[in-house]
Amino acid sequence: MRMKPFLPLLAALALAADAQATDLLQVYRAALGHDAQYAAARATRAAGLEKLPQGRAGLLPTVGLTANTTWNDMESTARTSPPVTRGADFNSNGWSVTLSQPLFRWQNWVGYRQAGLSVALAELQFAQAGQDLILRVTQAYFDVLLAQETLATAQAQKAAIAQQLELAKKSFEVGTATITDTHEAQARHDLALAAEIAAENDLAVKRQALRTLTGAAPAALRGLRSGVRIDAPQPADIG
Repeated sequence: MRMKPFLPLLAALALAADAQATDLLQVYRAALGHDAQYAAARATRAAGLEKLPQGRAGLLPTVGLTANTTWNDMESTARTSPPVTRGADFNSNGWSVTLSQPLFRWQNWVGYRQAGLSVALAELQFAQAGQDLILRVTQAYFDVLLAQETLATAQAQKAAIAQQLELAKKSFEVGTATITDTHEAQARHDLALAAEIAAENDLAVKRQALRTLTGAAPAALRGLRSGVRIDAPQPADIG
């Protein structure tokens, strides 16, 4: 699994100013151990890897071990006068080992080749799942950062419009503004308040998406340092 296109981005975020904030690499590591899709891909890969030794077993010799034990109870009578009877009790033990190696089994060879292809497919699917996780984590991370910036902008705009509304009210009281000016300022303030509420809701949704990936939404995320240049990945580097 190649991560080359993402390395500059991860490095830039890791070197951002806020040492207490969580960076993208930390979020990615958390997602590795929590994301349900990636965990399922890991389990599928483990199951796929088991097929190779199973397929190889069909090409190996078979060994058989056989053991037996027999209890013997013998009794004999001598033709004497008087007759004499004698007895003997003992165990008879035996064992054997057999080794067989067929010269060629086409179906076993086909099974072994198919097992190799299954392993290669499992590895490829797992690598793709890793790339998908990187993309999903990166998307969720920057969605939160963008939502935070959007909320901060909405809050700043509402604060500025609140000052304009207060000024319009005072101007109306002293007769330097009309009631229409006050109503327009109030309408702008209401719109700014609605935008702030929408931004707060959007941030909550984006943080929940990040929590789904990692199991926890950090209190603060580390942003990019100013002046950092991130080169666009080349098509040959992706995959």
